[in-house]
Amino acid sequence: MNCDVLVVGASPSGIAAATSSAKAGAEVILLDKDMGGSFGHPANTFFDGMFRRAGLAVEREYVLHDLEGMRIISPAGHAVEIPAAGRFIDRGRFDALYLDRAEGAGVELLRGVARSAPLADSGRRVETDAGEIGARVVIDASGVDGAIARKEGLSPLKHPEDVAWAAEAVVELAGLGEERRFEYFLGSISPGWKATFSPGGGDLATLGVFVRGHGRDVRPFLDRFVEFFKGYKSADYDVSDMKIVSVNRGGDAIATLPGEIVADSLMATGAAAGMSGIAYAIRAGTMAGEVAAGAAAAGDVSIRGLSPYVRRWRREFGLEYRMGRASLLTLGRMPEEEIDRLAAGLAKRDLDLSGSFFRKGLSAGIALARARPRTIPSLVRSFVEG
Repeated sequence: MNCDVLVVGASPSGIAAATSSAKAGAEVILLDKDMGGSFGHPANTFFDGMFRRAGLAVEREYVLHDLEGMRIISPAGHAVEIPAAGRFIDRGRFDALYLDRAEGAGVELLRGVARSAPLADSGRRVETDAGEIGARVVIDASGVDGAIARKEGLSPLKHPEDVAWAAEAVVELAGLGEERRFEYFLGSISPGWKATFSPGGGDLATLGVFVRGHGRDVRPFLDRFVEFFKGYKSADYDVSDMKIVSVNRGGDAIATLPGEIVADSLMATGAAAGMSGIAYAIRAGTMAGEVAAGAAAAGDVSIRGLSPYVRRWRREFGLEYRMGRASLLTLGRMPEEEIDRLAAGLAKRDLDLSGSFFRKGLSAGIALARARPRTIPSLVRSFVEG
């Protein structure tokens, strides 16, 4: 079996890479043991602004619940409210929609697991449990572990130690899913990033922890957060009736940044390359697929022929990701008392984070400088270290 482009992983970035390659005229195979996500997949929310930034449109087929914004809550309970339209989605429907479009573009869907992808004369020879596949270009979109890219010598995450490992519970409680704001809890409740409450419509919601620096098993943090959350909502609901439907685990590359993401006949995209977020991962996958198809058609699948992907991604998203990492590092260095003071200061201000990325960054920076000026040097240091 042979193809121009083999994409490993039916993640949003993988589906996008396969689709864009096929639309550019390449023969494409998309390989994964499971085709598509599920309702409880930890990546099941997004904000409309990120979709627009990535050139995507929100489609009602997969939206379960519309939200008005977010509430960021400090350890002492100071809440910063930010208006920003968002969605809770059914990942199964979302992935199915994009997989259908991939097939319509000419992508062959193949169930299987890739074990290795050594270099061959004209590309890569990929060993899978579905047989050997010869591909001019292999794109690893298999998730934060990036098994193929790593096995073949790449270090696709610049800071793999900063993966945020996640555990998320799908919960059921009468009316809980009808709330209209995401809630993000900061501090030791979920060290290194956040604990989350995401209303999913009706009686369904998710409670999650995204933890950096404590290994992959973050279930103890989830258990503590669930108990905390029951107390937090006890005045509004009969929390004794709350049921945990399922628990899902994963990893988020939010603070890792891309490292080595191209080699001869090999690319990495999405979480495998330190590119987190559904919308941004789709955009990155689209870039990777277009470059891969062009390189295969031009007969140059060397690292040089695939390097336009790196340049395009850095030009479009590099600064944004570096600023995101700097913000998380700064937050991680702050004692809880300082987080409380920062949140209390920001809570008094009207935060309008609409508009372009640079307008958002400017607005947030001005608000931060006014609320807690002493935080700025740490933020700058983290950005430079990035």
